[in-house]
Amino acid sequence: MDYLTNLINRICDRSDQLHDSQTISWQALREAEQLANHAYIPTLYQYIENEPDKEKRRAAGYIIAQLARNTNEPEVVRFLIDRLRIEQDADMVTGIQQDLERGLPVPGYINIQPLLNNTLSSNVNVRRSALLALRQTKNPAVEEWALQLLQRTVNEYDIYYITLLLHKIASRKSLTALRKLLEHSRQDIRSMAFATIADIEREKEVMFYTRNLMRGQLKTEAMEAIYKYGDENAIQAVINRVTDLLSKKRTNVPHLNIDAVKSGFTDLMLGLEYLWKFRTAKAEVRKTFSWIKEKRADYLLPEEQEWMQRNWQVT
Repeated sequence: MDYLTNLINRICDRSDQLHDSQTISWQALREAEQLANHAYIPTLYQYIENEPDKEKRRAAGYIIAQLARNTNEPEVVRFLIDRLRIEQDADMVTGIQQDLERGLPVPGYINIQPLLNNTLSSNVNVRRSALLALRQTKNPAVEEWALQLLQRTVNEYDIYYITLLLHKIASRKSLTALRKLLEHSRQDIRSMAFATIADIEREKEVMFYTRNLMRGQLKTEAMEAIYKYGDENAIQAVINRVTDLLSKKRTNVPHLNIDAVKSGFTDLMLGLEYLWKFRTAKAEVRKTFSWIKEKRADYLLPEEQEWMQRNWQVT
């Protein structure tokens, strides 16, 4: 226990920066992230239950969450969720829920009612951290709860966090609500809803993705969905989009920001990846690649040029 007490005290240390600009607390947190001694867990249970200082309880909770992740001990999740019934301080509750969000999946046999209750909290941090923590469970009750929350709130920030939750756990049951969110005023909500619909419907809705791409609606999300699930029926729409993207040089090119299939891919690269699958069978695809190589090479971003060079070398 001496070591754990020392580690907790160092996590709580608020002294000046060290010469390398990393505080004692920062170093202690990084140390805690490496712990994998299962024997520490019951000791920390007892410490948290008996320690009156909330900052020290918070530090011990952080340590035990790291131990749970490194030792694959799901019972720690039960302990932390049970603590939500006991802790009264909003910062403590938020901290526990943040630990749950970053920790192990929540097993289906664990009672998640404290998390569900906290999605109704008047405290915004408690409410939203509960929604994020619920992304760690596949309990079917969560989806139904999230759909009920959507019906009772008009707070756009809460709707965003509910949509983020649905993006992780939604089934076909959520499709009606998700399609309604495609009309929301916030771009990030529309984007998240579209990506979730695509991951549920997959190949079944290729024409829906294609129509959105052709209409210029949620173009990035539509291109990603076509890349992941599209068949040859989307070829012309993607060619049109690629041609449009390369009609002029780009100075500000957004990258995918929702569950990107490959980190750093631009819309154009996803379109090229999709078209590449049909290069031997479709003359219009071969013509598009030749046009890019011969007339638009200077319009490509560095990562797109690298993609072209890499793929042309294997033809």
